[in-house]
Amino acid sequence: MSKRWSTWFTNTTMNECSEPLGPTAVLLLAHGAPSHVDDIPLYLKNIRGGTESSPEVIQLIRERYEAIGGSSPLLEITQNQAKEVERFLNQNGGNFKVYVGMRNWSPYISDVVGQMVKDGIERVLALCLAPQYSTWSTERYFNALNDAQKKNSVTKLPIQFISTWANQPSLIDAFVERYNQAMDRMREKGHEEVHTIFTVHSIPAESTELGDPYEEEYDRTVQAIVERVQPFRWYKAYQSQGMIPVPWLGPTVENTLDRIARIGSKPVLMVPVGFVSDHIEILYDIDIQFAQYAESKNLKLYRTESLNCSPLFIEALAAVVWEHLL
Repeated sequence: MSKRWSTWFTNTTMNECSEPLGPTAVLLLAHGAPSHVDDIPLYLKNIRGGTESSPEVIQLIRERYEAIGGSSPLLEITQNQAKEVERFLNQNGGNFKVYVGMRNWSPYISDVVGQMVKDGIERVLALCLAPQYSTWSTERYFNALNDAQKKNSVTKLPIQFISTWANQPSLIDAFVERYNQAMDRMREKGHEEVHTIFTVHSIPAESTELGDPYEEEYDRTVQAIVERVQPFRWYKAYQSQGMIPVPWLGPTVENTLDRIARIGSKPVLMVPVGFVSDHIEILYDIDIQFAQYAESKNLKLYRTESLNCSPLFIEALAAVVWEHLL
């Protein structure tokens, strides 16, 4: 536990919370991922609101999952994050239970809401595991949670939505730690002048034209990290654009790699700040697709390790919860 957080945690839990909290749930919301390649048709149908995907799209996604071993580690990682956050929050006698709810796969948000009611939960703090708020992504999780309450006929379960934590100090600490670890490894290889590409998931460009704050949220995260690590040269890019035929936010990672390649053969470090766990957008899009593209441009691509269950990241999640309780 970091010194800053340890002092604040102790003072807050022991001195400021004079009234004991009833059973409080922390609901970690995530996208979900198929457990097996044979689950992909139903998984894509869930994503598309009940519409079947074409055989060509199903095969394309199947090949991507096969390339990373046939399944995603997202659920296991998220469940481990939940266990660690629960342990952290309860270390001084708290009364927290941390749940995982997925929007597009099991455990579905609607099923988890039903379980929370059975468990006698009195209060829920819902946190989307994407630090940067967007109406295109974050808001959909909250809408799914509202729909789940209606489906379960829940009317007396107070839910507090935590919309953004883009520059939460412990989150930035966790990203900085991963960045410094990656740079240490690269310096051991003789790389001093490294081009850094920060990434988040792209969303349709129309969203920001209609007032979505996603670009500003992204910038808050990046600026907080850059102030700490002072990269040699750095860029912001958007990755994993969807398959619907609309303009998506850019620049793309490929365009950014093209830009770096014009400067010369340089090492590139990717820092995916819009993602907190290993899953298909990390293990396939970055580690395979972008790595191959970089190699075709005579660039060597590296990336920071995902936060996953980093102790600093667990602290960040716990801190976000406490900040919204008080």
